[in-house]
Amino acid sequence: MNFLAIDIGASGGKAFLLSLKDKITVEEIYRFKNTPVEIRGIDYWNVLEIYSNILKSTEIALQKGDLESVGIDTWGVDFGLLDESGYMIGMPMHYRNSYKLDSMSKTLEKVGKEWIFDRSPTQFQPFNTLYQIIGMKDLKMKSIECANTLLGIPSLFVYFLTGRKAIEFTFATTTQIYNPYLKDWDKEIIKAFDLPDIFPEIVNPSTIANDAKLSGKKFKVIFPPTHDTGAAFACVNDMDAMIISAGTWFLEGMLSKMPVKNEDVMKYNLANEGCIDGGYRLLSNVTGMWLIEELRRKWNGIEYERLIEMAKSAKPFSGMIDVDSVDLQKPDDMELAIVNESIRFSGKRIESKEEIVRATFEGIALKTKWSLERLEEVSKRKMKKIRMIGGATRNDLICQFISNATGLTVEAGPIEATAIGNGLSQMIASGQITLDDIPSLVGRSFEIKRYDPQSTGEWQKAYNRWKMAYGK
Repeated sequence: MNFLAIDIGASGGKAFLLSLKDKITVEEIYRFKNTPVEIRGIDYWNVLEIYSNILKSTEIALQKGDLESVGIDTWGVDFGLLDESGYMIGMPMHYRNSYKLDSMSKTLEKVGKEWIFDRSPTQFQPFNTLYQIIGMKDLKMKSIECANTLLGIPSLFVYFLTGRKAIEFTFATTTQIYNPYLKDWDKEIIKAFDLPDIFPEIVNPSTIANDAKLSGKKFKVIFPPTHDTGAAFACVNDMDAMIISAGTWFLEGMLSKMPVKNEDVMKYNLANEGCIDGGYRLLSNVTGMWLIEELRRKWNGIEYERLIEMAKSAKPFSGMIDVDSVDLQKPDDMELAIVNESIRFSGKRIESKEEIVRATFEGIALKTKWSLERLEEVSKRKMKKIRMIGGATRNDLICQFISNATGLTVEAGPIEATAIGNGLSQMIASGQITLDDIPSLVGRSFEIKRYDPQSTGEWQKAYNRWKMAYGK
């Protein structure tokens, strides 16, 4: 019995075939690009091309044997619209348009952050679904005026396959329209901003959407945790661990049965997002391998292994940066931007490429230490270890640096955590496993590397200097 997990990110998608005996086996069967399209200053997702690749992934999976089900996860917040007859209206817009519309600041001027936070206590981001809809209304877009149903991007693909209209819980928590205490869309938010009545039912992870058929073969379509971070976190069920989904972003959080709601959550702009078990993760976003990818682009695609060796050869703490500095988010020249950021942040000039790479890795680790302190402060809980999952766990150096910076043991793996979490949710839907089976099943199926703290005194001194420069 095979399960197809399709994991779609902002730049591409990957399809994995999972099966279960005593252990989980994972086979990558297909990759495809996700290329947005700009039309007259507005960026759109090419969902028709994405959907054609979903169908191709499924065809490949069907050729490999009995396919029990398919699950699709994507990024959060973005959505498509259907008219009253169920036809898609236009193409879904890209979240980055929100930076042009300035809808969030106007919204907060009207009601205040506290009012929204009381009803939907999550991170304030200009691209949250709430502000996208308000921006579309301000632009008088006919698509939002004519819409009958709003579906998050993964739910849109489920609808294409099955006709089922629903949004899964983990995705709903990214919209800033979901009220976790009512476990439903917040009617006061909808009324305050005169949002259209377009929000469908909310379903739990591992809900069977419906059957679908392709090439004469039938399979089930499942709602896994459709927000990719929720799918990744499904691999780890540890209340005592800080969990890091490590990739382009380092999504750093801790598990909680209910949202953590106090002034400090809003002060530090932390997110409360849904998990596979109906609980939450209190989350801090730290810029991760985006910086390294931009350096690789500047340096003609230099191999990761070479970058790691360069960092190892450099002098420790020759410069310091805030990896979340606005000047590092979209510079024309990342190499120059990091050099200038070190001068701005610490007064130290980085002198070589080796030092640039090392300062970047150190910067991620030092910001992770800061993130850990904020999560512990807000939750009033102490973490006993760190669990890292995702693609950046291939990088032994960053795993070791995070252990050194935090003084905690790091357990790293699995690498393809998002697809695995997606597949685990499908296995739950099929009755093959339960939530309680996940920790032991993941532990015996995938390599989990351990990193113990080293040079903690040196790292603590560096962190004290970094924190003084950061000043927050």
